[in-house]
Amino acid sequence: MSELPDSLREPMPEQDAAAQRRKKWLGIATALFMAVLLAVAIRHVLSEVKFEDVWAYLQALPYTRLLQAVGITALGYWVLTLYDVSALIYLKKRVPYRTTAFAAACGYAFSNNIGWAVLSGAGVRLRTYGAAGLTPADVARVVVFSTSTFTLGISFTGAVGVLVGPHPVAAMLKVPELLVQGLAVATLLVLASLCVITGVTRKPIKLWRWSIQLPSPLGVISQISIGSLEIVLAAGVLWSLLPLEHGIGFTAYLGIYCAALVVAIFSHVPGGIGVFESIIILGLSDDIPAGQLLGAMLAYRFVYYILPLVLAGIAIAIWEIRHHTGRIGRAADRLRGHGEPPSAP
Repeated sequence: MSELPDSLREPMPEQDAAAQRRKKWLGIATALFMAVLLAVAIRHVLSEVKFEDVWAYLQALPYTRLLQAVGITALGYWVLTLYDVSALIYLKKRVPYRTTAFAAACGYAFSNNIGWAVLSGAGVRLRTYGAAGLTPADVARVVVFSTSTFTLGISFTGAVGVLVGPHPVAAMLKVPELLVQGLAVATLLVLASLCVITGVTRKPIKLWRWSIQLPSPLGVISQISIGSLEIVLAAGVLWSLLPLEHGIGFTAYLGIYCAALVVAIFSHVPGGIGVFESIIILGLSDDIPAGQLLGAMLAYRFVYYILPLVLAGIAIAIWEIRHHTGRIGRAADRLRGHGEPPSAP
């Protein structure tokens, strides 16, 4: 959906150095502020948790439900590959699906755990897409487009969740339900307006250094659909690991899940560890005991984060070995094709 900022295509002007320093210090201050909030939130959450309850819940969790969570995770990571597929279609770049799926799945496995998706996810994509002929600028555009797909998806999913089931989010924020429902309606109106705007204008929109070439209305709807499906599946992994008997519906739970995910992302904590769990417990502890919630989230961390990361690491190691072995083999073939090199005098 977005083109690269000019700063990624051209050298940074010297007069922007001061602005970059201010941005750096603002980022540090924000990170420190979030760290303090995180410490307070974790302390509050842990005060309500008995670790024997956490361990007891994990021990009692049936293997069938773990397998169900693994299956939903696999489906969710397949949908994540569609982020890159739609980005490449938008950019009019031809890349085999096998390469796209490998780059996307491994990239998201790393960015989900490490954070800073623009850096960690792009690093994996640079290696794989670069071997397929894409330039670093193309890869950056794929990352930007995929990020916009996620943003549209979580905005739509979170808004629908809060609109239909406002109580958990309203209770957590201690605000009237009508207020959070109003914000949800406003979000949905913005998304609808975006679809209308893309149908009216096809010219690039200039925002500061960004040149945004809007896709077609069908393209935006596709982004919203793919992003929403991925969010629902990711939320479904944790949902499948929660206690079977509780009083919250999936739609209301979805609003809390999206809120926790957004706060975790903006915290810049790797994988949102601690931040995500704190928001989930704050939002759902009235319906589910905190110890059982934390036990379910530990299982969720293993299934949705750690397991894909381990598999991605193994897959990348195998790819690197095969890639370098192939290069060595091709170099040897070229040497044989030109005959033996002349001996030194």
